[in-house]
Amino acid sequence: MSELLDRLFIWLFLLLVSIFLVLISILLPVTINEREELRVAMFGHPIPFAQQDLMGDYGEYIVKYPHKFTISFGMLENSSSIYFYETPFLFSVIIVYIGLLIIRYLHNRFLL
Repeated sequence: MSELLDRLFIWLFLLLVSIFLVLISILLPVTINEREELRVAMFGHPIPFAQQDLMGDYGEYIVKYPHKFTISFGMLENSSSIYFYETPFLFSVIIVYIGLLIIRYLHNRFLL
């Protein structure tokens, strides 16, 4: 019974770690190839799940494209233009969770 609880704890822990890693991935910069793409900038890995209209924040900047942009958190603004899509977020969590399970299996199989 104790071994079953240990496995359940590890599976739940890996699930929480995968959710955390996917949520943190929206902070990574994305490459925008042309100015018009600023309206639909997609963030998140491995499948983009957060969309933001960066035109208001970065539209007047003159940069060479392609250029890397990060998600903008308008702390002083009342409106937020970040939209989260649940299905790609769920798929991203599943992909990362399966990857963590594979790493755990390989670690237990070959290193212990």
